[in-house]
Amino acid sequence: TLSYAMFSDHELVRTAGTEAMCNLIPHPAMMKYLSDAENLRLWLAFAASYEENFECARAALGCLAMSTDVQDVAEILVGLKTFRESALSLLESGKLELMHRVLVMIQNLMLQGDKCIKEVEAAGILAFCHAYVQSYHDGSKLRNLEFDPEQKGLMSVTIALAK
Repeated sequence: TLSYAMFSDHELVRTAGTEAMCNLIPHPAMMKYLSDAENLRLWLAFAASYEENFECARAALGCLAMSTDVQDVAEILVGLKTFRESALSLLESGKLELMHRVLVMIQNLMLQGDKCIKEVEAAGILAFCHAYVQSYHDGSKLRNLEFDPEQKGLMSVTIALAK
């Protein structure tokens, strides 16, 4: 099946498999697949492995961002032992494309009820978002960063999402 491609030794095949699986959202079979805690744990692990394969991690995180608008998936995700550490690590990575996807995921989680809200708060994510917005909201520190125009635009998006 397509999910086997995610475990290929070839980095491009692994990325393509992850991207293809991500594109199956919101198909009911894909959402059922993501409702299995073990499968969701794997997707979170792929997302957290951004230093080894950034493109694959970006695709996995996009999948998590899109799937967390479903309460069952959201609650399973926040119940994973690695959720807190992984989500905060991804936010702190400084990789704007990943931060963007994590922040969308967090927005979705905050709409999924008390269990998700409590886990997001307990992970320190809201504190991170507050500090991030306070540090960069007025654009003065952004001028000191050596970002190209695309990165500056993405930085503005992440700041808006963190609010």
